[in-house]
Order: sequence, then C-alpha cells, then structure tokens
Amino acid sequence: MRVKENLIGAAIAFVLICGAGAIGANFVLKAMGDGDKVEAADQSNTAATNKPLHVPQVDFEANSTEGRAITTIKEFHAAFDLKVTGGGLDNFASDNDDSWNEFLTSDAFNTDKYEEIGKALTSVQGLQLDMNTLIELANIAREKHDPEALRFMHRILHDLDLYAFPNKETVQRDYWGVTNTVPSEDGTNRTEMEKFLAAN
Repeated sequence: MRVKENLIGAAIAFVLICGAGAIGANFVLKAMGDGDKVEAADQSNTAATNKPLHVPQVDFEANSTEGRAITTIKEFHAAFDLKVTGGGLDNFASDNDDSWNEFLTSDAFNTDKYEEIGKALTSVQGLQLDMNTLIELANIAREKHDPEALRFMHRILHDLDLYAFPNKETVQRDYWGVTNTVPSEDGTNRTEMEKFLAAN
C-alpha cells in the first residue's frame, strides 16, 4: 500500500514539475527577449494595436478538468514559442523534413488533445471554435508542411494563453486578435488567417 502511495505521489510531482517547466521556459524566454516576438524575419505581420473586445471570466481550480486544459494550452504555447519565435519559423521551409518531423510528433499537433480541451472548456464562449481552427491548422501543417499554419497556430495559442487565461505571472504582449475567445476589434490578422484557411 505504501509503495502505491509513493508511486502516485511521484507521478503527481512529475506532472507538476513538467507543467511548471514549460511555463517557466516561456517566462525565461520572455525575460531574455526571445519569447512571443515575430515568428520570422518578416515584419509585415504585426500585432493588433487594440485590446480584446471581451475576455472570459474564469476561475478554475488548477487540478480540475478545466484547469488542466488551460495548463495544456499554456504548454502548447510554450512549445511553439521555442520553435517558431525569434526567427525559428524560418527553420520550417517546406523541404526541411527533419524540423517538420520532429515538431509534428509533439502533442501540440495531436488533434485529440484539442478536442479534449474543447470538451473541458465548453463554458468558455468561442473556445470550441478556436480548437476547431487549431485542428484544421494542425492538419494543414501535417499534410502540406506550410509554415503559415505554424504561424497561425502559435498566434491562437498565444492569445489564449496570455489574454484568455492569464495568471499572475503573465506578461501580456503582442496581442494578435485571431481568436473567437478573445476577439479583436481590428480584424486584420484574423482576416489574414481566414484567407489562409480558405485557400487550404
């Protein structure tokens, strides 16, 4: 019985440490100035100049189903920060199979995870639509190796993490305005994403 309790405790500690590590990595990148900037050298893509029209008012316990779903969003955002910001998106040329194969095997491209998040957060207006968009973009990335799919996935996860579900450590910056959950009055970036989706 004691061994079972120790194993359960170790498993819980592992999950907490991994989650904190992913969030911490994002925090460190931001502090170093490498997190959440433009995804590539292309400066034509700019953050929205306004703030969200509305922000969901949520207060979920960290260990609840909803809290774990939000933690997953934050972990996926941190994974994208590591891969696509600070010019990292340039590594994903369509013929660079090594970069693609490595990133596409991560949970951030597991469409079942986005379905689970949507089911866990049904009370958050617009969230399910954003999960559907992430699923569509993940499929485009997998099938076409198009870096633009990564750019838009990052922007959705970024806005959800920093604007829909901020915590007391969150540093809000580069609001893209591409989600249904925290929509923008300025629809420029959203229109760009919708054109991309329509073309693919």
